Amino acid sequence: MIPDNNMENILKSMQGKRVLVAGDLILDHYLDGKVDRISPEAPIPIVSLERKLERWVLGGAANVARNIRSLGGIPVMAGVTGEDREGEILTGLLSDEGVDISAVVSDPSRPTTLKTRIISGGHQVIRLDSEVTDPISESVMQDILSRIEGTTSQLDAVVLEDYNKGVLVPELISRMISVSRSNGIPVAVDPKFINFFEFNGCTLFKPNRLEISRALGRVINTVEEAGNAGNEILNRLSADAVLVTLGEEGSILCRKDRDPFHRPVAARHVFDVSGAGDTVIAVMALSLASGLPLDDGVRISVFAAAATCAEPGVYAVKPNDILREVDRYSRQKSIDRR
Repeated sequence: MIPDNNMENILKSMQGKRVLVAGDLILDHYLDGKVDRISPEAPIPIVSLERKLERWVLGGAANVARNIRSLGGIPVMAGVTGEDREGEILTGLLSDEGVDISAVVSDPSRPTTLKTRIISGGHQVIRLDSEVTDPISESVMQDILSRIEGTTSQLDAVVLEDYNKGVLVPELISRMISVSRSNGIPVAVDPKFINFFEFNGCTLFKPNRLEISRALGRVINTVEEAGNAGNEILNRLSADAVLVTLGEEGSILCRKDRDPFHRPVAARHVFDVSGAGDTVIAVMALSLASGLPLDDGVRISVFAAAATCAEPGVYAVKPNDILREVDRYSRQKSIDRR
């Protein structure tokens, strides 16, 4: 197991690993304004918008690809956009980040998933969602698979990133896991609710506390309960490993015939938890691609999540961010021992 204060070579081993990220693409849209009065028409705030403070940010599976790129990996994006302005913005942002978008399909029958947040004084006033979450059509699914086909031999890992927006339909999930595993490619899964039990045979399954609680129909309060729940999911999915993320309690890794491995949180302070789950799955996918022991991947992912949570908004973590958090954590441990 790698020591916390010696990760530079491990992070270097992730450089250049080619990872396919398949799932729901989301475009996050931010409008910053000012609230100075209440509407006379209804008891709601009036927000005066300033167009120059408009921002577009990659979200969902696109943010996972962005994190893989910022960590030195080579992401290949597979998903669906609409034939609209938002789709052009999203694919443009991906290209600008250096993401391969050759497996992104444009579907005229549905809009690009868009989440518009109106912000005032650093606080979210309202969120407006524009999306269609119906399952993608058979023809769109086949188009995605045909575009992925030519890249399989070049991949080091696959991420299935599900936000329940309709892209990861059961047939696409099963075919991607089957093809990947038959070619010796590890598959990391970040699930949501609808398809939770569709990812049979995956390498790593990463639910959070809420997702696993909802899937099993019971509240998960303690780390021990999370470990028991993780082992239950491990058996039901015939997965190699299950990693349950627990927010302020860190994460716990479950594998067959081994005791659960609990890694406490490493965050010094939490500024914003947006995108922390995307960061964790990106790190775990690169760890699998590099052949790292899963324990070490978990340790790195905790520091990566700490770096993400320390930044405002959705942040793509970099190797230097992780090394900074490792150094801070090691120095704090030295102080605590005195």
